[in-house]
Amino acid sequence: MSIGMAGRPKKSDTCGIAATPEPEDCDLKYDRPRAPILPTILICLAGVSVGPAANAQTDTTAESYIAQHGGTLAPAGQLEIDGRRMACGQHQTVLDPDYHDFGGAFRSFLILNPDRFSGLPTPVKLWIYAHECAHQTVGADEVNADCIAVQRGRREGWLTQSGLEQVCEFMRPARGDQSHFTGTQRCALMRQCFKR
Repeated sequence: MSIGMAGRPKKSDTCGIAATPEPEDCDLKYDRPRAPILPTILICLAGVSVGPAANAQTDTTAESYIAQHGGTLAPAGQLEIDGRRMACGQHQTVLDPDYHDFGGAFRSFLILNPDRFSGLPTPVKLWIYAHECAHQTVGADEVNADCIAVQRGRREGWLTQSGLEQVCEFMRPARGDQSHFTGTQRCALMRQCFKR
């Protein structure tokens, strides 16, 4: 099934990791931190729904996103990335190969673009998922989402120092925008979080 861009959310409708070269302009208002804080996608699904999305400012559900835009629903706790089962509490994940970024977070679900995951090292894929999951608790705060993702990876054992360097290499070309520091700045902060 081919899904076109008609009716797709604009880049400003959701907030992703913005590792793409073009800056992303999110509708949500972000306060940039004033000081550094120290501080092959495999899917195992017991039932796959295809089929809905709207705006990060509304109460869009995963099902409504799929109904409107297409994608595959991974129920909470049923997503596997390179053999590792990943969960984000009770939040579902939509897999949308037409999504404009590697991943994003709506208020009640995550979204991943499995086509963009192709060729990425496993620690980077897991970090992207953990970063988007962190937005479910910290909202639009990109620095805290980065930090929580790194700390989760270290705690769960899937992010080592060399894996963090892979994440940093992935983020290096990212340009800053109103809600994200540059990839280099984000990496420096993530290294601090990793040490905690």
